[in-house]
Amino acid sequence: MFFMVLCFYASYRLICGFQDASIFYMLEMVLLAYALCWVQMLIGSDFDDVDKLSIKDCAVIAGAAAIYSLSSYIFCWFEKNFVVSLIFAAYMIIAYLGVFLIHKIKRVIDARLLNTDLEKFKQRE
Repeated sequence: MFFMVLCFYASYRLICGFQDASIFYMLEMVLLAYALCWVQMLIGSDFDDVDKLSIKDCAVIAGAAAIYSLSSYIFCWFEKNFVVSLIFAAYMIIAYLGVFLIHKIKRVIDARLLNTDLEKFKQRE
C-alpha cells in the first residue's frame, strides 16, 4: 500500500506545482503502511484467500482508509487540506478494492491453469 500512498502524494505535489517530496513524510507513510498491513494480518483480513469480501473485510478497508486519511491530515501530508484528505480516503478504498480484485483474478487464472494441468495429467495415464 505504500506505493499507492506515495503515488497519490507525488501526484498531489505535482498538481500543486512542486517537483520535490518530503523524505520525512515518506518515512511516515512507509511506517504507517507497514503497521496497518501488520495489523490486518493479525486480525486475519488477508485478501489473498477470500473469494468475496465479508462485512469484516469491508470494515477493515473502511478503517484502514480512515486511518490513512486521518494520518494524512494530522501529519500535514496535504497541508491539512480536509477535502484532499477525503479524496485520499476514497482513493485508498479504491486501491484496496483494486488489490482485492487483482488477487481474485489471479486466483481464477491459477485455478484454470491447475485444472488444465490436471486434465493433461489425467490424459497421460
